[in-house]
Amino acid sequence: MKILKKLTYVLCILSLVLFVSCATNNKSTKPKLTKMQERMLWKISGTDKNGKESTIYVQGTIHLGDERLVVSDKVKKLFLSADRRIGEIASNEYSQIQAKTAEMMIDSINTAANKDFRKELSEKQNAFLQSVFQKEMLEQYALFEPWVINIVLTSSVVVTAGLDANKALDVYFINLATENNLDTKGLDTLQTQLDIIKFGNWDEQIIFLSETINSLSDDEEFKKATNEIKDLYESYIADDITKISELIDSSKENAKSDIEKQYNKIIWHDRNESWAKQIAQYLKDGGTTFIFAGAGHFVGKDSVFSIMQKNKQLELSLETTQN
Repeated sequence: MKILKKLTYVLCILSLVLFVSCATNNKSTKPKLTKMQERMLWKISGTDKNGKESTIYVQGTIHLGDERLVVSDKVKKLFLSADRRIGEIASNEYSQIQAKTAEMMIDSINTAANKDFRKELSEKQNAFLQSVFQKEMLEQYALFEPWVINIVLTSSVVVTAGLDANKALDVYFINLATENNLDTKGLDTLQTQLDIIKFGNWDEQIIFLSETINSLSDDEEFKKATNEIKDLYESYIADDITKISELIDSSKENAKSDIEKQYNKIIWHDRNESWAKQIAQYLKDGGTTFIFAGAGHFVGKDSVFSIMQKNKQLELSLETTQN
């Protein structure tokens, strides 16, 4: 699961719930969460700070796709008619991704300061890299910190799984907003997600790179990683919340080392806490809000929804609604 947990977030950039206190007729009510019939779509019904109706639609996304990943007319209408649209990154920052990534790559060369990660890998690991990359290309990657080549390597799992990051729902919604001259706000800043990509100091990045190489160079491990990606995607297509929850929770529980636990904390815990606070404010602001972000943040033990339920700030409904 180590490849899986890093992959879905890395590719999001490179390809490219609630806290509320409402008063209505002097009675306090909790926002109500219901699962809609559409794939990975939830509805939060509540009231704003003035006691008026406030609705939030949460479309859980997956950062990979194929031809089966289509958006229904109903979901498209909800997106276009919303008073505000919220993705993981704001639309005005998407235009900065190329420049920011180039800047990050230059910084990586400077940070590497002529260190060569190959000197810290085993003979077997280096032999694997030589079998994957042409000599000239490998020499170029050696100029950067280890995270750069690690991203390239993990991408191979997606290719083998037959999935395409450019067909992700996040990309679809950003393009739909652009086509209709609409903007989207972000739950994360671009820098937040870039920091996830280049997570760790040199030694920590070497650990991640070594794990990736070991997994990809072992036929059984590579097959396992590919199947994990396929399982996640098929579970998403089937709207199987239980299965996705199991996969996500398993990836968190399998983190044994301090570095893995720290990595999971910034990906899951810290962001879920932040998103919950932001979504609470959107509910207070009123109107209709459409949120599209990684489904993994809204399922499982420590999801955004679970956090709010534990804090007695969200009422979960077992029913599935068509409305």
